[in-house]
Amino acid sequence: MPLPPHSYRLRPGDILELLQEINREEDLEDALRILTKRGLDFFNCTMAGIWLWQGEGFHPLAIDARSELQESFLVHNPLPVDFQGFIRKVAQGNTYVERSMMIHEIKDDGDEQSPCDSEGRHCFRAWRITLREFKIRKIFCIPLLHFGQLLGVLLLFSNDPASFDEGSVYWLEQLMPLLSSSVYEQQLRIEAVDREQALSLLLRGTEILVKAVSEEQLLAEAGEMAMEILYLEAGFFHMETDGEWKMRSPFGRLKQSKGVWQEWIQEDKQAHSPLGYVPKEVPDWRILTKEEREKLPYAVEKIYIQPIKTYNGVVGELWLIDSRTRDIVHTQEILYAFVRMLSMALETIRQRKELERLATTDRLTGIMNRQGFEQRIPGEMAGTLRRGSTFLFLLLDLDGFKSLNDTKGHPMGDQALRHVAQNLLKSVRQEDIVARTGGDEFAVILTGLKLGQEAIGIMRRLRSNLDLERYGLGISIGVAEFPTESKDYESLYKLADHRLYLGKQNGKGHIVTGDSFN
Repeated sequence: MPLPPHSYRLRPGDILELLQEINREEDLEDALRILTKRGLDFFNCTMAGIWLWQGEGFHPLAIDARSELQESFLVHNPLPVDFQGFIRKVAQGNTYVERSMMIHEIKDDGDEQSPCDSEGRHCFRAWRITLREFKIRKIFCIPLLHFGQLLGVLLLFSNDPASFDEGSVYWLEQLMPLLSSSVYEQQLRIEAVDREQALSLLLRGTEILVKAVSEEQLLAEAGEMAMEILYLEAGFFHMETDGEWKMRSPFGRLKQSKGVWQEWIQEDKQAHSPLGYVPKEVPDWRILTKEEREKLPYAVEKIYIQPIKTYNGVVGELWLIDSRTRDIVHTQEILYAFVRMLSMALETIRQRKELERLATTDRLTGIMNRQGFEQRIPGEMAGTLRRGSTFLFLLLDLDGFKSLNDTKGHPMGDQALRHVAQNLLKSVRQEDIVARTGGDEFAVILTGLKLGQEAIGIMRRLRSNLDLERYGLGISIGVAEFPTESKDYESLYKLADHRLYLGKQNGKGHIVTGDSFN
């Protein structure tokens, strides 16, 4: 192809040298900045910029201008929506665009010659006033395309009506396919490096998650890992707890606005899920409306929701806030691996917790067993001493239980034990402790109480609430006060057990405190 007659501004050597400089840069932004910086002189421009296509829009990556004011304008003002639509249409339909369509002329009378969108509207209209203030007369735009795939767009702005002659356009046409290939290769390289780093972090993070001893610790660690591995700014876990879906362990920017987000989620669920929240079975994008975005403390356009599944199905969701700084799609493979690992760690913790619960729970009655009670009481004793308080230790034993078993059978005896356990739970406060410590023996801790007439009244009501008459049973209770009467569990138990024995020896049905029978 013969060289155009007006190509005196640039030589082949200039273009080759430019490409070599670009290819030597490992950082994509630095590489493209070389082009925009040189483009100011090569193409007689006052402003030059490259916007890359990320997610669903163009984002400025390399901007240069003759003045800071011009550079700031390009950096902080998004490309006009109508123009973005035009570029996408070009990329979807053609890999070649006529020159006349890509040169936008800004005239003083407002009769611009410019590319039009699908509805025939002139593009760049949103920028027109400011561009006139900068005395911009011509804009040359050309998409970065790699085998039909839209990578971005190069824009050159000039105040010279004679800019972008045949020579300039010719060299740009030669340069852009090469530049597009370079951008594509650099993006692949960056993605490969990111993936490798993410996989490395994922492997190291496996050890951290496996060592988590509680669900709260696991989610907190996982949130920090998500930011590091997936390059995210914020997110949270939406987990089912006791049949209710709640926001848990927010990370990143959400930590500072947790209350706002909790309120937003609650309102959202009431509006969209009046019959109860139904979790996502597959990954999903949640596009926010303008009204929804206005209620949030900072700009969020969409949320990526990734289900968390265990053996029992979907038990939670990872909500990732899209701040448009990173394309989640490019890290989806890593995200899936991360969530699978998180699910396994969560399942392990829950199984471990369930085994611990079973080990400390009485299978017949469903309340705490002796092992669980003996694990719990040291903490309660320490807390009582720290508060300078007291508690009452009650040891209860059913009167006539052996006779019930002998005459009515063990199923009736089991029913009576479950009846006592449930009535005990109903008769005490949430902070009190109830356990079946063996056979027909039960233990109760009444926190914050001292021996006296008020305490005697409370214990009498408790005894009455057990409703044992239907089984022909009674109950004897031995009581000891901590730490007044005993400062360790073993001696506390022995004291209460001794008083229980005295009560049974003296007619049964008594509440024994010291030498007092009630």
